Amino acid sequence: MRHYTKAQVVEQFRYNWKVATLENPSLKTDKIAKRIAFGDFTDMLCKCGEISLKQYENWSNPF
Repeated sequence: MRHYTKAQVVEQFRYNWKVATLENPSLKTDKIAKRIAFGDFTDMLCKCGEISLKQYENWSNPF
């Protein structure tokens, strides 16, 4: 099974976050919400098999 790279995941998350901030502008300055959202996003990817458990456990949060 092919897994996404961290660069691909971060790129997709940035797009998702941009859409979320357009819908809710107050999120733009909420760093904690962004960090939590990235954690939730990688958790979902791991549970769906898009990234491995090793990737999930070893990637640091870039936000």
